[in-house]
Amino acid sequence: MTQATRSPRQAAVRRAILGVLLALLLMLVGVAHPALAAAAEPTGILEIVTVPAVPGARFVVDGQTHLANHQGIVRIKVSRLDRHQVSLVDQKISQASRDLSFVRWHFGNHQQDYQDQLNGLSVRRHLQIKVAYRASYKLQYSFVDNARNPVDRERVARVEFRGDHGQTVSGNGSGVLTVVGIRPVVSGGTLLAKEIGYSVQRVDVDGSNVVQVNSQRFVPTQDATVVIPLQLHTVHFRTRDFIFGDPAGEAVWLKYPDGRQVKVPLDANGEATLERLARGSYTVRVDAPGLSFERPLVLSRNQYVELPHVSRLDLGVVAGSIAALMLSLYLVRLRRRSAILRSDRVRSARTWAASERS
Repeated sequence: MTQATRSPRQAAVRRAILGVLLALLLMLVGVAHPALAAAAEPTGILEIVTVPAVPGARFVVDGQTHLANHQGIVRIKVSRLDRHQVSLVDQKISQASRDLSFVRWHFGNHQQDYQDQLNGLSVRRHLQIKVAYRASYKLQYSFVDNARNPVDRERVARVEFRGDHGQTVSGNGSGVLTVVGIRPVVSGGTLLAKEIGYSVQRVDVDGSNVVQVNSQRFVPTQDATVVIPLQLHTVHFRTRDFIFGDPAGEAVWLKYPDGRQVKVPLDANGEATLERLARGSYTVRVDAPGLSFERPLVLSRNQYVELPHVSRLDLGVVAGSIAALMLSLYLVRLRRRSAILRSDRVRSARTWAASERS
């Protein structure tokens, strides 16, 4: 009877001792292995995706710095019980072929999209945050003529390129210009990296646009080197005396579309050739004594231009011809008047003779 009574007591004591020992063991394990203790806390996945992909981009999550992987993604486990803070380290990132500038975040709470830092983020199971960057590329451009021969950049005063995003960028003949190649856009509720294509709008040489608008297109993300063909033409001048056909003058004056004037020497045959002239409107004048005036010249292709010139000799010949003509007319008039007078005298004599006979 006594043994039956002690048995349940001993079992209860044993259970109590085992419970205490188990609690002590769990405490020891928690102190020795904090990771195991943290594993008991509910976690979720926080994912940061760069658009476009920017490997190595740095972000600070709850005070710890994380680098984006080769796909431009940061993926970490965080507590679902806490509120989290995310910020980026670099507003601008320079790479070998492009420069990136932070534009915005894109996730559920759009009130924080354009802030530098996101605060109070809660993660239930999975939270994806996209980070938008604008990518700029260094465009290198050069010029060639119709025969694909290089054209001196110093001749180019202005260039203009128009992008698909509706903006125009302009530069000079330096051959280097920075353009936006990728811009982030929201489409269908998601953030996308959109490539921007450009078209050549104008290249000014000597005051005239020497390209056809929108005829050449390029995409900087695919090729940041552009060769632009220019409409440059050859003109051959030939001067001739208006009447006698001999070479006239020793030079011609050519006025360019930008208003500048150039004196072009003529050879012994009264001829001169100019190459690589910009298409456009010119005026030309023979530099020689006589009647000299400017003639319009619209250059749109290779041209042969005949320049007749009225020399002083021509003017003398014309003046002499006019004087001779006037003298001839005067003499004819005198002869006609003399004939009329003789006819009147004859008629009068006949009338008088008839009256005498009667």
